[in-house]
Amino acid sequence: MVSAIVDLPAELIEAVLIVSAASGNPNSIATLSQTSKFFYDLIYHCPDQHLWREIFLTTFDDPRPALNHLTTISGGHPNLEFNWAQEYIDRISTARYIRRSVQTTASVSSQLKVLDNPSSLCVVKALLSVITTSLPFPSSPPISLTVLTDSSESNSPFAPMINSPPFPPLLLLLTANYSALLDGVNATWLQKLLETGLPPELTRTLMARLSFDVQGHAPFQPALTPASYWGGSEVGQLFHKLICCTGFIPAAAPALKLDQDMHSPPSTHHQSLSYTPEEQSADARILARRRVYDMRYLGPTRMWGPFQPARRNTPHPLVSDPLEVLNENDDEDEDDDDEDDLGLMHLGLMHGRRVPDLSPPIAPYELVPDYVWLASARIVVEANLRELFIESPRSTAFSTGDILPYMRKMHTVCIGGSPGYWNAWANRPREEEGSGKGKQDAVEGWDWAGISGIWKRCVCWLDYRELLGKCFWFLEDGIQEACRIIPLTIRITGYSESPIPPGSTTRPLPTIHVEGESIGSDRSIDDLRKVTGSVSVIGDGAIRWRMVSTAAGSQEPEWSSEAVQIGGPGAAIGFLGMWTGAMHERPDPLGPFWAWKVA
Repeated sequence: MVSAIVDLPAELIEAVLIVSAASGNPNSIATLSQTSKFFYDLIYHCPDQHLWREIFLTTFDDPRPALNHLTTISGGHPNLEFNWAQEYIDRISTARYIRRSVQTTASVSSQLKVLDNPSSLCVVKALLSVITTSLPFPSSPPISLTVLTDSSESNSPFAPMINSPPFPPLLLLLTANYSALLDGVNATWLQKLLETGLPPELTRTLMARLSFDVQGHAPFQPALTPASYWGGSEVGQLFHKLICCTGFIPAAAPALKLDQDMHSPPSTHHQSLSYTPEEQSADARILARRRVYDMRYLGPTRMWGPFQPARRNTPHPLVSDPLEVLNENDDEDEDDDDEDDLGLMHLGLMHGRRVPDLSPPIAPYELVPDYVWLASARIVVEANLRELFIESPRSTAFSTGDILPYMRKMHTVCIGGSPGYWNAWANRPREEEGSGKGKQDAVEGWDWAGISGIWKRCVCWLDYRELLGKCFWFLEDGIQEACRIIPLTIRITGYSESPIPPGSTTRPLPTIHVEGESIGSDRSIDDLRKVTGSVSVIGDGAIRWRMVSTAAGSQEPEWSSEAVQIGGPGAAIGFLGMWTGAMHERPDPLGPFWAWKVA
C-alpha cells in the first residue's frame, strides 16, 4: 500500500513547509493548504504559532530584540505578542505586489484624486514593519566603527569636530562591502525588493508636474501642493515616513505610453513619453521645495517645527491649523498679491499681531511628526548633497560623492548604527522601575538616544529674496539653494522627567538636556555658535531633537531647530528637521536640514 503524504507525522510536514519557505517558495505553503481541510487546519489553525514563527525566521529577522528596545524607549513593558503568521503573509504579499507587472500610461485625466485604498495602506505598513523590526546593529560589532583621521596640529579644542569625517562610519563599512558582517537579513531583503521601486501609484504622488496613470487605480494629476495635501490620511503619513527612510525612488515602470487617439494627427500615433529616473527625481525635488520653503507652514500648533498641528478646542480654526485656512482661500490670495503675497497676514507674522501660543502648552505626547514635510526635507537635502559631492568619474578614484549613495542602504535605518550608541546603554543606571528620582528631584538618566558626540549637519536655505519673491509658488529647476555641512559637538548637561501620556501607567525615558558648539554659518565658515537643547520621546514613539543656536560671537538666540530621528533609535541615518528663527517674531525664513553622527 502506497503511503499518502497525510500519513506523515505532523512534525515532518511542518519541516517540509519550513524548508519550502527557506528555499524561496512561500507560495507552496498556501497551495498545500488548499488541497484539503487537513492541511488547511494544520497550517492555519495550529494551536500555537511555533510553525509560523519558524517559517517567518527563514526569511526575516527575529523582531523581538527590536520591539523590546522600542518598548523600553517609550517607557512601556516588553510585549512579546507578535502575529508571526499575519506578518509573514503581509510581507510576502507586499513583495509580490511590488514585483508585479504594472501598465502605466501618460495621464489624460485632469481629475485630482488622492490614492487611499486598503492595498496601498497594507503595502506601506508591511514595508515599515520590516524596517521597525530589523535586527538592531550589534552592540559589539566584529569591526570597529572608529574612523581614524590625521591628527591636527592645531591646539584648538574644536579640532576633533573640524577634522571629523563627513559621513557616519557605517557608510564606510558598507562602501567596503562589509555588510556581510551585519547579521540582519531584513535590510538586505528590503534593499533587494526596492530595486524595482515602490508602487507607481504611490510614487506619482511625489511628482510636481510629471503625470501618468496606473492600471487599476484612479486617475491622478500632480500639482504644486502644500504639506496638508494628504489631509492627514493614514496612508499619506505612513508612505512619507517610508520615504524618509528610503529617499525618493523613481518609478521603475516600463516606458510610459501616450494613449492612442484615433482623432489625433498621424504624427502623434504611438508617441512614447519616457520619464527617466533623472527627470522623476528633478520633478520630485520641485514639489519637495514647494513644501519645505512654504513660510505659511510655520505656526505655534506645530511647535514651530515639522509636526502635525496639535488639535485643541479653540473658537477659531487658525489656531488649530493655519495652513488649512489658507488653502481654502488660495484663489483669493492669488488675486490680491499687493495685500499679502504669502498669506503672512493670516499668520500674524507681517505687520500684524503674532498668533498666540497655545495654552496650556503642547505636551510631548501631543506632538506627532509630519512625515509629509520630513520626506520633502530628505528629498531636497539629498538632491543638494548630490550636487555638492559629485561622484568620481574615474573608476579608480574614491571621493565623498562615492560614499553618499550608501545613505540609501537599509542598514542605515537599523537601531544602534550610529557610533557609540550602545556604550551608554551598557552603562545605564539599573533600577527596578526605570529612571527614578534622586535627591532634590534630580533625575537619573543616560544617553539613551546616542546624542552625545560629534555630528555633521547639512543645512539648506534659499536667498531671502527668493523665499519672499513671487517665484516662490512655482519653484523651477533654476532656483539656487545654499547647502553647507556644519560640524556640531553635543554634550549632555542633565535630565528631566518626561510626562506620562494619558491612559499610560509608565513614564517614557527622561528628557536629555544638552549643550554644545557649532562652527560655520551663512556668513563665515569660522563662526562659532553656542547650542542648547533637548532630546525627548514624543507622540508616535518618535524621538524629537530641539536645538537653539546663538548668533555668532553672541549669547543671543538666533536660530531654532526641530527634528525627528529617522529609522530606529540611534540609527546611522540620523535626524531630519527644520530650522527657522528662534524668536518667531517676524516672517522668519525656514528650511530643511539633515544631521548624522560621525563620532
